[in-house]
Amino acid sequence: MKAFALVSLLLSASAFADKWDANNDPANFDSRYEYNFSALSKGATLPLNKMPWASSFWPRNKGSINYRWNTPNPTGLEIQSPSKAQVLVMRQDQLAQLSPAEKFDLARGFYDYPLSSSVAKGVKKTAKDYEGVCDGWTASAIQFAEPAPVNMVNPDGIVIPFGSSDVKALMSYDVSINQKDGELGSVFVGKYCVNPFGMRLGTANCSDINPGAFHVILANQIAIKKEALAVDIDPTKETWNQPVYGFEFEIKGTTKSEFAAVAYLVHAKLKYAEDDPATVEEKKNVFTWDPTVGTPKYNSAVMELDYILEVDYSGRITGGEWLDGSKYNHPDLFWLPTKKIQFTKEFDFLNKVYKPFFIQ
Repeated sequence: MKAFALVSLLLSASAFADKWDANNDPANFDSRYEYNFSALSKGATLPLNKMPWASSFWPRNKGSINYRWNTPNPTGLEIQSPSKAQVLVMRQDQLAQLSPAEKFDLARGFYDYPLSSSVAKGVKKTAKDYEGVCDGWTASAIQFAEPAPVNMVNPDGIVIPFGSSDVKALMSYDVSINQKDGELGSVFVGKYCVNPFGMRLGTANCSDINPGAFHVILANQIAIKKEALAVDIDPTKETWNQPVYGFEFEIKGTTKSEFAAVAYLVHAKLKYAEDDPATVEEKKNVFTWDPTVGTPKYNSAVMELDYILEVDYSGRITGGEWLDGSKYNHPDLFWLPTKKIQFTKEFDFLNKVYKPFFIQ
């Protein structure tokens, strides 16, 4: 996104900026947050052992977690899984090319592939590009350290190799499909735009997160608490969940506001783990055998935003207003899963498969 010069910001800044409402109250996340503008950091990045991991969102139109990503010609639709007789004579490199779901079935000794069959019922080539398990990935990446590769020996003594992306797929799928917001205790700051056309109409239900709340939450959650959070990065009806790991705030100057003692002009950078990179080179790192946190292969993105930040006479941040190009291109909301994710039922086996690469 294009950064705006100070002159442009000054000219475009209106005299009106909004205080946040109940939907935008940062206290929805934590009542102990710091709100004093001068006490808040201008930038921070999470330490490696707290960094959310990048992953695919396992799109339905590619086969979800039936996607055989570790092959020269990846595919996930209408795949033919190997029989037990075939599995018994397959080499390790051949087993490594199977999908996450197939590996999970085989590691448990199920040659009729119950998970793979269940996944296949929910995928289709015509599914929308954004349909996947980004919510499950985001929640898992926030709560769990990046998974390491692991070899699992099934009941017949066959070694089933799992890459880091295989384990990520299984964790993401279970949370997205089987664990809903209520079970995760998810809390939200901001509001989804429910306009069926996904257009920005300036109505209350399309106002999204208040920039004052945006500023307070990032500075507290990342810099002070050193904990990741989730963002729906798309302001329209589509949902693109991403885990946030860092931010930068640049104070470009001040402007007038009849509702604040001081109104700062802020240029912000929101940093998050990416699941659908833009460049061909980056897309090579969507699926990896080894963990990528702390390496050049880590997929990330930056969203640049401009806004007015309102501060009262005591120095407390009270609200704000999106500026210029950011008016219609900013996050819908922030959210957090507050309950610990539990792998249960058929996915209880994940408690054996998952091995953290970093100790949190």
